[in-house]
Amino acid sequence: MPVGDSVKLEQRSTYILPTRAGLLMFGVIFLMMVGATNYQNNLAFLLTFMIVSIGLVSILFTFRNLQGLSFKKGAVESVFAGELLQLVVHSTSQSNQNHMTIGVGFNKNDIYYLDINSNNAGQFYLPIKSQERGWLHLPRLMATSSFPFGLLRVWTWFQFETPVLIYPKPIEPPFETGQGEADEGENNKMAGSDDLYGLKSYQSGDPITRIDWKALARERGLFSKEFVAYQSQDLVFSWNDFSTTEDELKLSYLSYLVNEASKKNYQYSLVLPQVKLEKNSGVNHRQQCLQALAMYGLNRGNDL
Repeated sequence: MPVGDSVKLEQRSTYILPTRAGLLMFGVIFLMMVGATNYQNNLAFLLTFMIVSIGLVSILFTFRNLQGLSFKKGAVESVFAGELLQLVVHSTSQSNQNHMTIGVGFNKNDIYYLDINSNNAGQFYLPIKSQERGWLHLPRLMATSSFPFGLLRVWTWFQFETPVLIYPKPIEPPFETGQGEADEGENNKMAGSDDLYGLKSYQSGDPITRIDWKALARERGLFSKEFVAYQSQDLVFSWNDFSTTEDELKLSYLSYLVNEASKKNYQYSLVLPQVKLEKNSGVNHRQQCLQALAMYGLNRGNDL
């Protein structure tokens, strides 16, 4: 079975067997051959051999339809435990031929079909249910086809090598935390769009929507509205905030706090045993914090 983030299908790992329709056709051929032999009917022989030739040609076309394909793992975004992971599989033809009705899935009952042209790449989107945090090894995939007549089915297995990191499931903690060393009533003011802070003299480049037209109508001058967003100082999410809680639940609590602070564009830091991420904000900081939580106590590529 080919293993890697980019695999090309090989003959030695490809299998072909008749479908139910194929077995039915072979039974009909057998009965026709018996009847033609018994009655010595040349037309019956001709029809029988013609159907046999169709079956033999079908073997060749069905097998070749799957050969020459390559599959590559696309970018996969990490998700929280319990969510659906979207696996993107890129498929291209290495033999400069069209591949019709190609199916890819995790088993024969969960197949997604697509036609792949010789000069265009096809994309399969396969959902995977994530169960727990840590490295998720992607299950093996099946590529199959029964083109052109549905008399035979050809299939092969392959597997992508690089695992995907699953974040801890976010669970809201039962009490507020994260204030760290900050005073409860002390806040940071930063530019934003949440609250009206006051008026300032209009400057070239200020948005027209923020001009105080009422002040201008009253001939008080040209002013712009200034909006700000408030956030608590020194927002710290610490492992020690949940000293009486089991480790996995601690990770879920911290995952929730990080995710919520990131949605509100707060600056925050994360403190774990032997790991400390300094105060920051933004998508990259969120990703670093969630990765640290997901990999706590793990080595890359190992299961929980």
